[in-house]
Amino acid sequence: MDRLEERTAQCETVADVLALLEEYSGQYSSWQIFLTDLLDGSGLSYHRFAALCGISKNTLKKWCTQGGAPRSRDTFLKVAFGAAMDPEAAGSMLSRYGGYGGLNPRDPFDAVCIFCLRRRCAGDTRFDYGAAEALYRRLRPGPGEDGAASSSTTQLMARLLTIDTEAEFEAFFRQYGPDLCGRKLKLERFLEDFLTVRRLEAGRDGCRASLHSLQLPPEVEKQLSQLKRHGVVPRRRSLIALGLRLDMTLEELNTMLRFAGMDALCVRDRLECVLIYALQQLTLTHPELALGNATALLAVTRDAATRRRCADLAQEYWRACYRSDENGEVESVAAYVREILDQLDLEEAEELLPLL
Repeated sequence: MDRLEERTAQCETVADVLALLEEYSGQYSSWQIFLTDLLDGSGLSYHRFAALCGISKNTLKKWCTQGGAPRSRDTFLKVAFGAAMDPEAAGSMLSRYGGYGGLNPRDPFDAVCIFCLRRRCAGDTRFDYGAAEALYRRLRPGPGEDGAASSSTTQLMARLLTIDTEAEFEAFFRQYGPDLCGRKLKLERFLEDFLTVRRLEAGRDGCRASLHSLQLPPEVEKQLSQLKRHGVVPRRRSLIALGLRLDMTLEELNTMLRFAGMDALCVRDRLECVLIYALQQLTLTHPELALGNATALLAVTRDAATRRRCADLAQEYWRACYRSDENGEVESVAAYVREILDQLDLEEAEELLPLL
């Protein structure tokens, strides 16, 4: 745990968090700072760097001088190609600044980008974003080619990182085509378990209520539907909002983000620092939330890892006889977080608050 994480864990009140945000204001991440550093490190002009990325000079200059950020995952990837990032750095940028999943070797286009970024990073300038799109169009699986995955994500990535030529990549694509399904099944199962629990709670006499009964914001419900139907992972902010709406603890929310291919909540992000504080406080003052989740999930999940985690947590809480704060019950995790964000009046929270 670094110093900032330690200080966040020691906060006891909202005032403590506000003071911490002020003290470390210069250390929190932002796309504007990241991109400016990237541009300065390249030694290139706005015009030249923008041309390498395949975006307009005015757009790049605006991001660096006035703020703002790309509005699509593809634009972030264009910046990764322009800066000749390796796949790991590109994935970190996607997650940290775009709120998207990192590069997933199971996704056909991401697999192409991993290969092309490695070649570009090695100095082969032919492999730009346009070349990645062209290679994907030539090789992408057709309708009905998706199948049951037989290789793990780790195995696919390890194989990808050994490929140095386009011919080798084409052979990889032919061999592992059925595995390149693009779906994050662990994420879907994890969310479905939580949704099942909350629908049962919202229903009567043990009957499962509909998804609409959970009263999720339309944007979140739409992205959840896209995940179920097409395997499209929701944006980071939407996933976080969904986790809070489903009363997830900090550990559970970070598990969900990991299944989505994203980083855990980051203490160096101003908004996420506050979320970490809020969820830590809930764990300390209302342990019944974590215990309730564990026992409810045990009743519905078929996932062995989830069952083990829930059983271990339930035993720990029962053995330690944790007791809740006497100040009263929490309406919901989302309501608790929303109240803290309202008190702090964070500009960074503007996109998240309407989803809570």
